[in-house]
Amino acid sequence: MKKITTIIMVVLLAILSFSFTACDGNDHTWDNDVDNFNLSNCIDGYLNKYGSFGTDDKTTATWFSQNYEDYGGYYDKYYNGDYNAFIDALEKIYKQNQTAMAQILSTAAWSGSVTLHWRENSNQSYSTATCSAEYDFDLTQSGSTNGRGLEKRSNFSDGSAAVNTSFNWKVDGYGNIIIDFDSEAGLGKGVEMVIYYADLNLNDEQGIFAGTMTSNTSNLDEYDDFSFQRVTYAKPNVMTRTAASYKIFNGEGTAKRLDIVKKVTTITGSHR
Repeated sequence: MKKITTIIMVVLLAILSFSFTACDGNDHTWDNDVDNFNLSNCIDGYLNKYGSFGTDDKTTATWFSQNYEDYGGYYDKYYNGDYNAFIDALEKIYKQNQTAMAQILSTAAWSGSVTLHWRENSNQSYSTATCSAEYDFDLTQSGSTNGRGLEKRSNFSDGSAAVNTSFNWKVDGYGNIIIDFDSEAGLGKGVEMVIYYADLNLNDEQGIFAGTMTSNTSNLDEYDDFSFQRVTYAKPNVMTRTAASYKIFNGEGTAKRLDIVKKVTTITGSHR
């Protein structure tokens, strides 16, 4: 009888051992040889939240960590590789968006109105004036994200004289449009203004270029609201140009980021 009982116990232990092994086989393990992470869906989810140029590195890393499992990832040996693939894919997308923005800007001239806001000597309130303006952007070469341009402003409400000013421009890795005006000191050595991606509405299909241009120059406290429409007489007809997929770049709600603040020691006049 004792022998039969022992045999029964051995059989039960074997069955239990098999059951536990079978259950473990259905779960993720640290040695899982299959990476189920869906990179494409993860990229879409991230860009849907943070827009065409994303957010800062810390926020990006936190978002990925918190959402990784939702896209098939499991916090195993694949995590670092999946994160690196995610970052590499984002960088390529940001570069593509830079190029598309530059193409949209450079394939037409833009004309409309500007409202200038400036403040002198740390005054509490801003003075304002309006003017008409036209901007023409040219690329350094096809596919680049920078070039030269010309600004024409006239019909100032405060009586300022009409002025034409050339400038250097670029679209940076954050989606900002940086305009560096010429001065007597040379090309791109005057006032610098930035159209932060957070303040931009660039709609290729509707031919809209609008937003706020903010001084990135010491001793110049100014921001200019502008609203432009595409005008085709200065460039090839819009229907015959190479399209930028009729993209829309609207950074509303994104953080403002910029690497460098420009220093200019002497500013003349009440506004630029």
